[in-house]
Amino acid sequence: MEKTKVAVVDDEIEYVNDLSRGLEILGYHVSKAASGSHAIEVINRDRPDIVLCDYKLDDMDGTQVIEKTKQNNPKTIYIMVTAYFDESLEGAFIKAGAVKVIYKPIQLIELDSAIKALIKG
Repeated sequence: MEKTKVAVVDDEIEYVNDLSRGLEILGYHVSKAASGSHAIEVINRDRPDIVLCDYKLDDMDGTQVIEKTKQNNPKTIYIMVTAYFDESLEGAFIKAGAVKVIYKPIQLIELDSAIKALIKG
């Protein structure tokens, strides 16, 4: 069985590395990006099944990443990750194409369950 491909996007590189390591231990194939522009390259190149994208990036916000990659990657599932709880932001994430919003700090076991549920449909 092919590994689920996950792209982790966050401007905090240590966070990206730690989360990626945890996901790899759980059996996922992980791509990493530390900016919105790099995320666009990674998503279009690797065609991940799931994108975990932080809302606040240095060069753009996560909704822009979704908007710039969704058309070329229609099967990719986008999960927005943020530390900011705001119902209007959550609505904007969903409108942009995210199917789920996860708030930091992320619990790896909960994230694994969410990814598995989304992949199964």
